Formats: sequence, structure tokens, C-alpha cells
Amino acid sequence: MFFGRFIALFFFAALLEGCTCCAYLNHMFNAERLYDEATELRMARLDSVPDETQSYPGNEESQKYEKIIEKGSRVLERFPKNKKRTAEAVFLIAESYRHKSDWPKAITKYDEYERYFADNDSMRAVEYQRAYCLYRNQEFNISRFALEPVVADKNHPYYFQGLNLLSLLDEKSEAPEQAIAALEAVLADTSGTPYMKGKAHFRLAGLYYKMENWDKAHEHYNAKEIENLNDRERQTAGEQSAECLVNKKDYLKAADEFKKLYKVEAYEKQRSVYLVRIGETTLLAGRAADAYVIFNKVNKEYPRSEPSSRSYFNMGDYEQMKRLNYELAMAYYDSSYIARSISEYGRQARERRNALKQLASMRDRNSEILDQNKDSIPDMKSFFKTEFMIAELFLLKLSEADSAVARLTNIIEKSNDTASVLRASYARAFIYDEFLHDPDTAEELYKEIIEKYPNTDYAKQAQTNLGMRVTMKTREDEARERYMAAESLWTVASEMPASKMDQVDSAYAHAFAAFDSVYKDYPQTQSGVQALYMKAIYYQMLPNMDSAVVIYRQLLDKHGSTPWGKQAAYVLNTRLTTTDDDLARLRKRTAQNIENIDKKSARYYEELNAKPEEKKAEIISKEDEILENTYNSMYDFE
Repeated sequence: MFFGRFIALFFFAALLEGCTCCAYLNHMFNAERLYDEATELRMARLDSVPDETQSYPGNEESQKYEKIIEKGSRVLERFPKNKKRTAEAVFLIAESYRHKSDWPKAITKYDEYERYFADNDSMRAVEYQRAYCLYRNQEFNISRFALEPVVADKNHPYYFQGLNLLSLLDEKSEAPEQAIAALEAVLADTSGTPYMKGKAHFRLAGLYYKMENWDKAHEHYNAKEIENLNDRERQTAGEQSAECLVNKKDYLKAADEFKKLYKVEAYEKQRSVYLVRIGETTLLAGRAADAYVIFNKVNKEYPRSEPSSRSYFNMGDYEQMKRLNYELAMAYYDSSYIARSISEYGRQARERRNALKQLASMRDRNSEILDQNKDSIPDMKSFFKTEFMIAELFLLKLSEADSAVARLTNIIEKSNDTASVLRASYARAFIYDEFLHDPDTAEELYKEIIEKYPNTDYAKQAQTNLGMRVTMKTREDEARERYMAAESLWTVASEMPASKMDQVDSAYAHAFAAFDSVYKDYPQTQSGVQALYMKAIYYQMLPNMDSAVVIYRQLLDKHGSTPWGKQAAYVLNTRLTTTDDDLARLRKRTAQNIENIDKKSARYYEELNAKPEEKKAEIISKEDEILENTYNSMYDFE
């Protein structure tokens, strides 16, 4: 009897164990199935982008990761003491968070895995993936620390990925040499896979490209292992390789590499762009006729497109810059705008076309002036003003810095107007400095301005641009210093005690004399005008209102647009003078107010003396009375 009960209990326990095992298998089977499906979606997504950091999961993929996290969480709730089952669940949850780009939660789960399951087989993957998530979460120093066990062991399954990540961390820390060393280590190891070597070549090429080491970048972009990368990465490598040759000014070889890209069927969507680049590099190589044939091919095969707009723009730019055929250039610019008006090239073409049209008008105007005044060119202010405007057009709208310099030099050599010459001299030096990148010539021209035109704003700015200590003082600077000295005397006078009245009067008189000298010596400066205003304040304090009014009127007449001139106008209109018209309006307004007050007063007394009306008693019906007695009706139900 007892033995029979024992057997029954044993089979019952086995049945329960079987049920829990089935539940675990069901959750994990579904989680792993969903993970495989999400991985397929992820791989398909990454095939279309060169870098995983530039792509994020779509809705369907994200939903699958959410279900994986849900299934794994159920396993952790139901089997917390089963180490093997919980380890698999935590790892899948962490991987799902990582693929969802939820870096903080992924890091937390990876930390949890290392804390409780460090002896598990997946720990090697966890070491690298946690470091990667820390990198993506902008925690670079901690990521480097977490990466140490990965790169310290060449037998680590993620050793090469670790070196690649280490190069990224070095790049973030602005240490490209260390990043290059880490990637070179990947290439030097013979056990690296062709794919990892291809990724290393691709990253190295990018680093060398940023460093403008075109030879090294071109070498790595053309490495054999690049063939193991996906289509997008191979396409990028081909494009950057050709651009390296362009930067080396090896234009014909660059055109050949773009031709190879043009022939690849997988890059069909970019063929029009490659065709334009072939034309541009051919044009840079000096073969304008061949380049025009290619550009016309683009315009014929891809009309009303951005590549067509770009082709027309290139032809217009060549006609403008090299052949100086402005009429034909304007025609090409018009075609560029018509081909694709909303594109960058279309907008630039319209700007240049308008600038060339304006340039032609200005040149015709100056030609007429020259024909009419052949013997008095240096005295014609309007002529040189137009010349300056032409120089601005060349520089800012037509990108012809050399032509702008030529126009400015013409102003400097032929104009007798010192202000125009000074302005043109500084503009010419600035163009050499900022646009032509010729610091030696710019320095020479800046020093010439300092020597010929000292104590001017342009000389001060020239010293600043040269990195020199500013020693030049303009008249405005000198007037300001004198004004500050006078203001100090005024402050001293205002702080004297009233008991020393004789000294106070003398101190204010000294301050007044100082302000008066500032205005006499620098009447056209801001500080000079401000000093004149302080003289008026002094006369008001005496009080000597007649003298104050004279100075206020002087401020208003000569310096009315300045803040002190405007203040003088306010003072004159509100405090010092009242015209007959002002008095008439004031009397009229006062009479109206008195009349209004009398009417209101009479109405008030009439109402006060009137007999009050007798109020009639209100008749309330019986029904109304009962309704009003609401208090009793609530309790007296009878």
C-alpha cells in the first residue's frame, strides 16, 4: 500500500517536471525562432547601408525583439534557479536590446550576465558586445576598459572586431595614429578572416582620407579584401578611390576609375552622377572638347535632372572663368536653372547669371563715363564707386577673386579719394588673406596700410589680422580718452561734501572746461557730441537755462540723429519752452474739464434732493410661499 502511494507520487512529480520543461522549451523555442527571423530582417537592412551606425530597425524587426524580451522575461520569472535556462534568456534579452539600439538596457543586461553567468560559453561574446554598447552610448573611457580582455588575447573569438572597435575609440579620442596602428594589427595577423581584413582596409582608407594622405587612402580602397564587403561598401570604396586621384590632380586616372564604376550594373542608379564626374575630371585635365561631349550626353540622356543642371553649370563656369565668354556663360546658366531649378546647381546658376547681367550693365555704365571724361578719370567718384561694386560682384557672386583684386588695384592706383583708396586697400589685403590663401602677400599689404594710413580703423584691424598688439588710435579713440578724463573730474566734483562749496564750484568748472575742450578738438566724434551734452547739463545745474537752451538747440541742429541730439529735442519740447499754441490747447482742455465737472455735479445734487419712491409690498402667492419654505419641506414629510 505504501509502495503504491510512493510510485504514484513519483510519477506525479515527474509529470509536473515534464510540464515545466515543456513550458521552458516553448518560450525559448519561440524566442530563438523570433530571433532568427529578426536577424534575417536585420541583415537585409544592413545590406543597403555602408555602416551599421547609420541604420535603425524598422517596426517589424523591433516588434520581434520586443517579443523576444517578453519571452525571455517569462523564463526568468518561472525558472529563476535554473542557471542554464536563465543564462540563455538573459543573453537573448541583451542581444535584443542591442539590436534595438537601446544601449543602456543592453549594457545593464550584459553586466547582469557577467555577474551571474561568467563561466558560460556566451561570456566571450558578452565581453565584446558590452564594450561596443558602451562605445555607442558615448561612454568611451569605460568602453576602452571593457575592451581590454578582448584585445589582450589573440585567441579571443572577437579579437579582430575588438581591434576595429579600439581604432574607433582612438579616433574618437582624436588619436588617428593609434587607430591606424590598431587596424594595421588586424591586417598583420594572418589568422584574420578576409571579411575582417576588408573592413580594416575600408576603415584605414577612411582615416587616411581624413588625414589627406591620398596615396595611402587610394591603396587601401583598392585592396583585394575590399571585394568581401557588401555592395554599398564596395561602391563607396570605388568612389572615394577616384576622389583620391582627383585630390592628387591625377585627373585622367580618376576619370578612368569613374568609368569603371559607370559600367557596373549594380550601381545603375548612380550612373548619371558618375558620368558627370567623368566630364568634370576630363575638364580639369584640360580636355574641354571631350568634357563637353560627355556633358551633352548627360543632358540628352538625363534631361530635367540634377546631373543635367550640374553639367550645364560646369559648362557655364568654364566659359566664365577660362574663356571669359560671359554671354555664352549666361546661356548655360539659364539652361542649368531650367534643367533643375530647385537643385543647388540651379540656384547657383541663377545667382551667377543675375550677377553677370548686373556686371555687364555696370561695365557699360563705366565705359560711357570713360568716353565722356577721358582726361579726368581720377576725379570721378561715381566711376570708382561702380568699380568697387564690380569687385564685390566678382568676389561674392562670381567666385573670381583674381578679377576682384584687379578692380581694387585699379581703384587704388587711379583714385584721388583717400577713403575709397583706403577701403580698396584693406579689401585687397583681406582677399589675399581669406580667399586666395596667400598670407605672405596679405601681410605685406596689411603692413602697407599700417604705414600709409595710421590712426585709422583699417590700420587697427590690419594689426588685429596680423596678430599684432593694437597700438593705433583713431580720433574717436583719442576723443574717448579725453572724455573719460573729463568725466572723472565730474565724478570727483559730485562726491565732494556740501560744506566745501567753494571747492565744489571750482571742481565742476574744471570738469566743464575739460568737456568744452573735448568738443572743440573733436566736434565730429561721438565722444565730442556727448561732451557738448554734458555742458548743457552743467548750465542746467547752475541754473543758467538760457545757455542750456542754446546748447540743446545746437545739439538738435547739428547732431539731431545722435542719442544726445534726440535727448535735447525731448528736453526742449517738454521742459524748457512752451509755445502759444501749447498754451491755447491747455486752456481749451481745462475749460472742457471744468464744464464736464459742473454737469456731473449738478446731476448729482438733483438726484440727492429728489424724494424717494414708495416701495410697494410684493404679493407672494400661497404656492410660492410653500415652495420657498424649502428648509421645512425637507424634513416634514407629513
